[in-house]
Amino acid sequence: MNVSVVPGWLLVGGTVVGLAFVGHPALIRIWNMPREQHVAEVASHRVVWGLLNAGFVLATVTTAAAIITLATTVYSDSDWSPMILACGVVYAIGGVLWCAELGIRTFTTPLLYDLGPSSHTDPSVRILDAALSGLFAAFVYTSASALGVLGLALLLAGGLPPVVCIVTAATGVGIVLWMLVARDIVPAVLYLPTLLIGVALLAGWH
Repeated sequence: MNVSVVPGWLLVGGTVVGLAFVGHPALIRIWNMPREQHVAEVASHRVVWGLLNAGFVLATVTTAAAIITLATTVYSDSDWSPMILACGVVYAIGGVLWCAELGIRTFTTPLLYDLGPSSHTDPSVRILDAALSGLFAAFVYTSASALGVLGLALLLAGGLPPVVCIVTAATGVGIVLWMLVARDIVPAVLYLPTLLIGVALLAGWH
């Protein structure tokens, strides 16, 4: 079996299955809603909310595993293998932070609705929000930085279409710059460059 098949399917399959609920009609509107409406909408669709967060966990785990597998199989003989492996480890570290936030918000967001309107003005809820925002920012900066370096390492190692490597590197850098200005981003964007890498691997590149 071609060694590129495993990381290819991890990147494509894990991302497609994991992000299947991102565009779910029940939740697609919540990201632009005021906080009170956001909480109420999530509470009305608790199962879908849980599946959405579980999907992000799946996509994150498979992406980190794929990058590490890429370094230890497809690029095992390359001088750039240690850098690719380091990118996988750094991405995994960021992923741990993201998975922690996903686990927390899966349960706390519906709980805020159950606690009633008073929870929206509770100082402890503001502290919770700040903590979750910190975890998310740490995940984005860490993982996006890993993507930026990964794109460069893959470009130098060769084997993949240069445009895929450049898009990966540019996306990582762009996300970091965007976060510095906007302080928020749609998390699904982080999985797009690695999805392209997976498609290229399954298409027979390298």
